[in-house]
Amino acid sequence: MIESLYIAETGMTSQQRLIDVISNNIANASTPGFKKTNLSFVDLVYQTQATPESNQSSLSSSVNNGAGVKIMTGMKDFTIGDLKPTGNPFDLAIQGNGFIEVEMPSGDYAYTRAGRMRLDADGNLVTTQGYKLSTNIQIPPDAKNMTISSDGKVMVELDGTDEIQEVGQLELTKFVNNEGLETLGNNLYAASERAGNAIYSKPGELGTGQILQGSTEVSNVSMTEEMVNLMLAQRGYQLNARIIQVSDQLLDTINNLRR
Repeated sequence: MIESLYIAETGMTSQQRLIDVISNNIANASTPGFKKTNLSFVDLVYQTQATPESNQSSLSSSVNNGAGVKIMTGMKDFTIGDLKPTGNPFDLAIQGNGFIEVEMPSGDYAYTRAGRMRLDADGNLVTTQGYKLSTNIQIPPDAKNMTISSDGKVMVELDGTDEIQEVGQLELTKFVNNEGLETLGNNLYAASERAGNAIYSKPGELGTGQILQGSTEVSNVSMTEEMVNLMLAQRGYQLNARIIQVSDQLLDTINNLRR
């Protein structure tokens, strides 16, 4: 009876964590390039307990009693979201599995699929958070139009002329295991040993995907799926709470027994 309280507690804790993850997925449903998180559950260690045989034998048999549930891991789902045209020349969508590498203030590199860019005060192409691209592309101050081809070539038209000038080449990065990337927040990921070494290539090569200018990748969150998962998680939490309530009532009955 006491074990049922602890088993139900593991269920409530796991379901609460699941509700938190679903809530974060729903909250970021409108975040460009956001990747939803999925949780994996596993049962805890089993304990073998001896029980008497029912056939009037003095021998005993054993039964395995579970100890509850725990969250094994939370993994990002890197399924590609839909591409939404924006008309903004600084919005870049990746039609494939690649990432854009950016340089962090610490000097380390991070990776993102949220291709919303802008120009900083020096004309550098940076993310909305101000992180420079590792390819270090700078747009001349007298440029009036910027075009980025599907293979990553950055070209500008200079003001007062019809001259088209190439000012840089975008690169994309891919990993053997995207799920092994470490989440940093702000749609940024860090390389890890589980993800494998970063593989660099021009867009359109090695399966990284092509660049689509003037579009963004929306999140891969399905509101219908998340709402169903939320209802199931809520019911799971309620059922585990009910187990604790019933176990407490049985313990109270046992304590009040009189000879």
